[in-house]
Amino acid sequence: MNKKILGVDVGGVIIDGRRNDNTDTSFKGVRFLETTSVQNAFESLRELNSRFNGLIYVVLKCGLATELKTRKWLAHHNFYDITRILPADIYYCRERQEKAPICEFLGITHFIDDGMEVLSYLKSVPNKYLFYSEEENEKCAIYPDLSFIRADSWEEILNLIK
Repeated sequence: MNKKILGVDVGGVIIDGRRNDNTDTSFKGVRFLETTSVQNAFESLRELNSRFNGLIYVVLKCGLATELKTRKWLAHHNFYDITRILPADIYYCRERQEKAPICEFLGITHFIDDGMEVLSYLKSVPNKYLFYSEEENEKCAIYPDLSFIRADSWEEILNLIK
């Protein structure tokens, strides 16, 4: 049996930018540590980490300043203890398309992201999940051949990935 390896994005998938945007707890603001996580993200990732036998990686695109804030946010919210994902299993890149070679190198078989553009680059990943992203609906015509499963919540992800 082939091993399953999960990859997960952060913004809009783990950190809830939608609920916090344009508020004083926006991740872009000075109170970024107060930005909330997506509902049930941590608990679901812990369950998925168990299902994937510890083969779960976080792969995100961001600039250096956002990388530093993300590292602080993850530590502040006890992400590592709750999810059992190790800090060494977080991969940062500067361009969206750079997620593809990282996923190929890691052998990722399942990837969760809130951006269709990112999913379009992941040619080596057979199972792609578009996490709740209303604004991505209009982009379906741009990526007509992109194969993905839409999931509107972490509960739905848990039901889709066994």
